Amino acid sequence: MERLCYTLRLTYDVAGATFLAAATSAPELFVAFVGTFITEGDIGVGTIVGSSVFNVLGIATVCGIFTGVTAKLDWWPITRDTMWYLVSITLLGLVLIDSKVSWWEAIIMLSCYFVYLTTLIFDRKLQKLCRSLEGERELMDEDPMQREEDPLMTFRQHVCSKPEKGSPCIEVTWWVIKYPAILILAITTPSVRSVFFLTMLVAVLWISGISYLVAWFLSVVGYNIGIPDSIMGLTILAVGTSVPEVVSSYIVTRKGYGSMAMCNAIGSNTFDIFICLGLPWLLKSIIQKNTVKIHSEGLTITTAMLVATIVLLYACFLLTKFTLGRPVGWMSLITYVLFLTCAIAIEIINDNLNHCDIEDDAYTHLLHKNI
Repeated sequence: MERLCYTLRLTYDVAGATFLAAATSAPELFVAFVGTFITEGDIGVGTIVGSSVFNVLGIATVCGIFTGVTAKLDWWPITRDTMWYLVSITLLGLVLIDSKVSWWEAIIMLSCYFVYLTTLIFDRKLQKLCRSLEGERELMDEDPMQREEDPLMTFRQHVCSKPEKGSPCIEVTWWVIKYPAILILAITTPSVRSVFFLTMLVAVLWISGISYLVAWFLSVVGYNIGIPDSIMGLTILAVGTSVPEVVSSYIVTRKGYGSMAMCNAIGSNTFDIFICLGLPWLLKSIIQKNTVKIHSEGLTITTAMLVATIVLLYACFLLTKFTLGRPVGWMSLITYVLFLTCAIAIEIINDNLNHCDIEDDAYTHLLHKNI
């Protein structure tokens, strides 16, 4: 993705909000397809909603606390992507309010994302009318293939890698566990030095396969231990599918591109809602010629809570004069824990009420049958 953005001569924040956001959102997209077409549950919606919160608050936590870098952010791209994220949340809340998704609602969601992309294409022209472009607004002029501090490993280095002599037992054990994956990926994935589009395609295929296995596994586990799909999506799967965003944002923040990291986080959420939910819903409604049913009524309330999380984060940036550091990180961590607690409580209460309704209906049916 860095090679693609460098070739297209994009700015750092636009690259983070578009290509980097789309690439790191691949897990959410495939989990949404699995939840919509295969398991036919709420695990896809729950994952998108949960990962949206984790993307914003979790990435702000990691980048603010653990990078050791205090990054000065550009207010324009943060404000721009926050406004679009609020638009996507509002639209998702309106779609979920009746627990049904029609084909025309899915089309509106997809159309909004293309409008968002159009505003990004003309973003530099709009900015030139308002202010001078400085700092991170400069074009990406660092060739990722010539970067010395983070060199790419060759095929031979991947395959022949092994722990150093005298390494701790934990490091050796971890190397034994992950080496099969390293070997398979090294064999199947072409080097980014050659055709980087092919590298990206193979990487996305791997992500799709792993996402399918994870979504299927958690659906089965949740069913057997009595945990609703929506809770599984809001918690474990949301964090798991957000790992690419966290890693990429951590890396670019360490390099000093804090705005790119936050635009990646917020832009990923906009992509998740408009594309990762809109596209599967549209295809299913067209194929089955029917509306898509959302089983969890609590997700509507949880979606509305997303507004509070992004407003609180933006307020933190205003208070710190758009500085990504430890104060923002700790505030984001506290807010995420509170959100998760409230969301799980809402889903449990909703699930219990639904179970009671089902039992009452069954009892009434048996009563009439006996009569």
